Amino acid sequence: MRGAEEIVWAGGEHAFRLGIGELRAIESKCDAGCAVVLMRLLSSAWKIDDVIGPLRLGLIGGGMSEREAQKTVEAALDIASPYALAVPAADVLRRFIMWETPDQPGEPEAG
Repeated sequence: MRGAEEIVWAGGEHAFRLGIGELRAIESKCDAGCAVVLMRLLSSAWKIDDVIGPLRLGLIGGGMSEREAQKTVEAALDIASPYALAVPAADVLRRFIMWETPDQPGEPEAG
């Protein structure tokens, strides 16, 4: 899996990472696969745990304690609506379930 990434969001600038354990926890809490959760976030058909889960678990995966991650998400909810936080939640989830690398399978680049 990928390493942590620094992301600026309503809660500040923090390291986020979603490993297999965090992704499974999101699926369990949201009762849907991660791709379904991402699509719900992008289509504004999300549930509150779809928004909170990737942010809180991403902070934990990035090295923050569970308690501090919960406090950080709660503080962000004091200054930003869940609707506004759906965008960074989708960004966090997207970064750890889909990405491109130079060695993608398929045809080599022309040149």
